[in-house]
Amino acid sequence: MKQMLIDIMSAMMPFMKPVVYLGVGLAVAALALRIFGRQGAAAAAAGGAVAIGLFLLACEGMGRLLGFEPTVLFADPMNRQLYRNQFPFWLVGGAILALGWLVRLFSRGASA
Repeated sequence: MKQMLIDIMSAMMPFMKPVVYLGVGLAVAALALRIFGRQGAAAAAAGGAVAIGLFLLACEGMGRLLGFEPTVLFADPMNRQLYRNQFPFWLVGGAILALGWLVRLFSRGASA
């Protein structure tokens, strides 16, 4: 069972960068929508960012249980300075979660 989970985690790793980009895009869109006064749309986009942030934190926890240190690689794999552009899931997921949660909190408070 553990080996199957490790195989799934290894197969999933290349597809995590688009998920991170989606989460950051949703968080930035939520912030922009909140600034321009669209509280309902901002709350919805922030909810998506919160969900992606929680997903990344859950992936970090599962990776730690399996003995991995899950990271997102923001560099060309052929680059010699490969490890300079790697960030752990907890850092990226926490940032997306925090921004999404704050925008969602302020969007709900403004519409009430």
